[in-house]
Amino acid sequence: MKSAEGFALDVQGLDRLRNSAHLDPHAGLKEASKQFEALFLQMMLKSMRAAVPKSEMSNNSQTEMYTEMLDQQWAQSLAGKGIGLAEQLTRQLSGYTTRQSPELDSATSAFLDLPPARPSPFASPAFDAWKRREVSGADKDQPEHVQAFIARLSEPAQKAARSSGVPAELILAQAALETDWGRRTITTAGGADSHNLFGIKAGGQWQGPTTQVMTTEYTDAEAQKQLEAFRVYPSDEAAFNDYARLMRSRPGYAAVRTANDAPQAAVALQQGGYATDPRYAQKLISVMATIGPLRAVPAVAQLQNDL
Repeated sequence: MKSAEGFALDVQGLDRLRNSAHLDPHAGLKEASKQFEALFLQMMLKSMRAAVPKSEMSNNSQTEMYTEMLDQQWAQSLAGKGIGLAEQLTRQLSGYTTRQSPELDSATSAFLDLPPARPSPFASPAFDAWKRREVSGADKDQPEHVQAFIARLSEPAQKAARSSGVPAELILAQAALETDWGRRTITTAGGADSHNLFGIKAGGQWQGPTTQVMTTEYTDAEAQKQLEAFRVYPSDEAAFNDYARLMRSRPGYAAVRTANDAPQAAVALQQGGYATDPRYAQKLISVMATIGPLRAVPAVAQLQNDL
């Protein structure tokens, strides 16, 4: 994003800054920090001038007005070169590294008149736990039902990952979260397993069988129970295949497929509208911390299973 041509106190300059921040929040954060630095420098220059004795010849309203305008331009020019304050503000308000999908904090959002941002899952115990597990790869603390779930669905998750571009750890974490590690499944009216591992609703284009189930949805962060129609599959494999197709075909999930790692993909999945739970991404990251890194399935073994 190009630097705002006007000063932050200028109405048109502030409007440009707001519009740019809506298009690119991270660039908006950097520009807002730069404008704050300019305001700080202008106040500093004003304080310095106030400490200098004034003569009667230069002490009038016109001189003060033009001097203030000059200081404003000096502040903008100095902020363009930078004194380090804007960079520090950007790092503090981002809440994570520059590789994450940054979100503005409440103070910056208020300054830009933006809606309040959700807390970043990257600055959470769940993410820290995932990173520790990613490094250690230990599974000795996993309960038996968790180990059994991973052993049963790890291979199909990796197959779906190759087909969809979504990280296998995230796919498996979704199945674990939606089914409570296989212990809570969506059933048909007759009590049979729907094999709907990912909580995918029927939707208007679904031509297959469905089942009606009470589910929890969130409106303005408020949980509400409502009856929804969910897809029914003949097998777990069909559920994985449909999930992969869904991830490939929906433009809103493009960021999930191109994310740098599994936690970023989880955030992109929530932002793409997969679930209404405001903590969905954080829950997925926490589940991935429990799962740990998956052991890759050899290509030969995968090929034999597909035959």
